[in-house]
Amino acid sequence: MEIIPLGDSALIVRLREQFEHAPAETLNEVLRAFQQLRKSGIPGVIELAPAYTSVAMFFDPIAVAKASGRSDEAFDWLATRVRAVVAGVGDPGRRVRISKRDVRVVEIRVCYDSEFAPDLDDVAGHAQLSTKEVVELHSAAEYRVACVGFVPGFPFMAGLPKKLATPRRSTPRKEIPPGAVGIGGAQTGIYPLRSPGGWNLIGRIPLKLFDPAKDPPTLLRAGDRVRFRAITREEFDAASTKPSSRANSRDAVAAPTILHRDSSTSAGMTANIVRAGFLTSVQDLGRASFREFGVSTSGALDPFALRVANLLVGNDEDAAGLEITLGGLRLRFNDERIVAWCGGEFDVQIGSRPLPGGHVARLQTGDELRFGHSKIGCRCWLAISGGVDVPVVLGSRSTDLRANFGGFEGRALRDGDVVSLGKWPGSSAFAKATADKSTPPTGISSWTAPHDWVAPAKREPISRIVRGVDWNRFNTLTVERLTSEAFTVSPDSDRMGVRLDGPELKRTDSADLISEGVAPGTIQVPPGGKPILLLGDCQTIGGYPKIAHVITVDLGIAAQLRAGDRVRFSEISLADAHRLLLERERELERFRIGLSLQRSSDS
Repeated sequence: MEIIPLGDSALIVRLREQFEHAPAETLNEVLRAFQQLRKSGIPGVIELAPAYTSVAMFFDPIAVAKASGRSDEAFDWLATRVRAVVAGVGDPGRRVRISKRDVRVVEIRVCYDSEFAPDLDDVAGHAQLSTKEVVELHSAAEYRVACVGFVPGFPFMAGLPKKLATPRRSTPRKEIPPGAVGIGGAQTGIYPLRSPGGWNLIGRIPLKLFDPAKDPPTLLRAGDRVRFRAITREEFDAASTKPSSRANSRDAVAAPTILHRDSSTSAGMTANIVRAGFLTSVQDLGRASFREFGVSTSGALDPFALRVANLLVGNDEDAAGLEITLGGLRLRFNDERIVAWCGGEFDVQIGSRPLPGGHVARLQTGDELRFGHSKIGCRCWLAISGGVDVPVVLGSRSTDLRANFGGFEGRALRDGDVVSLGKWPGSSAFAKATADKSTPPTGISSWTAPHDWVAPAKREPISRIVRGVDWNRFNTLTVERLTSEAFTVSPDSDRMGVRLDGPELKRTDSADLISEGVAPGTIQVPPGGKPILLLGDCQTIGGYPKIAHVITVDLGIAAQLRAGDRVRFSEISLADAHRLLLERERELERFRIGLSLQRSSDS
């Protein structure tokens, strides 16, 4: 067993090096470790996610540092406790029994009709079988879900008959319909959402594998046994017309409580989106506890910037705000509000009055707030007193733009949208205390938050990194290039990740790696040698080598990178990463106290 850092806020518990030699035994060992860790109550642990040979653990370094008593030993303290909990899961004499509630047998109906199986002939040709024999083999086997990832609800299933193993398509499809059943290498899987993909499509199911309104949100989870039953096109069409369709299983699923509610407190208070800009979405601090279902964190790509902006307007730090990409947003308020924003360098105005980042403004009914295009960086976060009021889905108000749920109707804002705002308990007394008495005509405070918090974007930033688990898979020259040469941001970048052009990062080996957990900040290196810096909407697992991780304190820098920007990386120790994070939290606590004193003196 190995316990390996996954950046400064997560770790990997790797129980075995191989999966395919003993998949059932390996998966059972992983699930036992997953169950034990879930019940352990280790301080600071946020969530867990199993995958093939490992369990990813995400934790709060601040909470772990407090529990350990020393920030420079936080990881070692946590690893010691994890090791004590997991010890013996592979020992037959000390195994924890996996209950029936944790191992289900699920039957899923599949239609192998030619319309749904564009690659069935290719699979048959590769296996030297008839298409009928392929269908018979595929539907006769029993599969085991090794993990859920790629997109929410996507099950990676082991147990594919060896004859059916087929290489992925050389050119992935840009769009695959929900329910498509595919073969990729030695695995089979089902696409739960409309998405790109490179697997060979051989059928389709009439079920929804992912539904954020259900508890749990996915039909399948790691450890489930799956059997396919071939059905006709007529049976498929009949099943597809049912209002809600779930597969048959022997036992109910035990899962975390899922928050999905209409949490409206707006009572008709709104803001009108006059212009939505390039890309504006509702985000809060993101989702937790759903990675085992393949659900990304989402949330503000710079959570700290949103926290600061919320503090400035008197909200809870996790209140939902607006993430504005490349500017262009114009919104009009229908009642009195306090606003503040943090992020890149934008020209922001209330009518003809400029509103600098990190300053607080009081808006009157009918005022219009305008964001010009970004000059440095590409994103900013707007906090509005009372918060943006949208339903809580899977514990968060954030928009998952990839899976199309949460936020405002599961999508980016559009011109003409009307956004609900939460009740603002501070009313006019808070407004008067927030805006300086020394500048009453402007309604804009002269005081502000620290500059580095308000404006983290820089023209040629240096982002600090810690070593990744696969650092030693790269030669010395490659590592020197990573930490000494500049990389240029590719236009093919989004909320999932920043693709970087520059020095080719070459591996010293070409071995296929088993997919494991990844996190925002992970730097992966695909076979082409061009690294990808993962952001908040990234997938939950990945199979590319993880050479390094951007530290939590510098995720705000990563969130500002846009096409054409140049960025450099500088290595620091894990202990230094934790120390920097702890120092920032102490400074934030002093800032909270300062805000409280400022408002007390102004009122």
